[in-house]
Amino acid sequence: MRRSTLVLIGLAAVAGLAGGLFYTWVVDPVEYYDTAPDALYAQDKAVYLAIIGDLYAYEQDLDQVKARLADLGVEADGTVLAGFIEQHLDGGGRPEEVRNLARLAEALGAHGGVLLVFGPDLVPSPTPMPPTPTTPPGIEASPYPTVGVTPTPKFRLVDRTALCAAAGQQGRVAIHVQDAKGNEMAGIEIVVSWAMGQDRLFTGLRPDLGLGYADFEMSPGTEYSVSLADFGGDAAEELSSALSAGVCPTGTVALDWQVTFQQEP
Repeated sequence: MRRSTLVLIGLAAVAGLAGGLFYTWVVDPVEYYDTAPDALYAQDKAVYLAIIGDLYAYEQDLDQVKARLADLGVEADGTVLAGFIEQHLDGGGRPEEVRNLARLAEALGAHGGVLLVFGPDLVPSPTPMPPTPTTPPGIEASPYPTVGVTPTPKFRLVDRTALCAAAGQQGRVAIHVQDAKGNEMAGIEIVVSWAMGQDRLFTGLRPDLGLGYADFEMSPGTEYSVSLADFGGDAAEELSSALSAGVCPTGTVALDWQVTFQQEP
């Protein structure tokens, strides 16, 4: 057999194999059904955990919870669930998506840490009924209900201080959020913005540094703005790690910033 013929046969075999793989992987990939919960990907497992938390809020059955967690391959321990919640928030998730899971973590013995994001009392209090208005004699009552509007608290920027970062360290922004009396507030969502993007973080995830504390690391050459997500008020702007010559000791390569927001009385 001529060498050219062998080459053609080889190329045809390679082409056939490639075509088969393309069909199997792209055109008609294998689909798996009834996948065991403990075989789920991390992001899918987080969704499953949130559903377990929602079911617990409805059923209030810890034995059923433990069975479901066992199927998922997760220890029925509040601290373990709190760790999943922290990963969820660090990945950009919102507290309302795992609020019931936080209640479950508390029921399984966890306290403090990330659960501070959800407030000291995870069980919502009943919504008070508005008082029934009375109409003076001789005046016709309006057919439209009167709706009261609760004003949104505002926060002032009371501190914006540049500091020398530790020798050789990248710059960080340390943020504190306080109420009108100066008490630190956990669970406040913070928006960090820059020219090419945005990130969100929460106070209370590092209670060893303060219930109202949060921080993030700056990238060189980037300017940041920091504000509170759900409240009106000031923003801390033009925050950068850029360091002017001679300002800090030798070995310092960046600036840190300390930012404090305080609720208006």
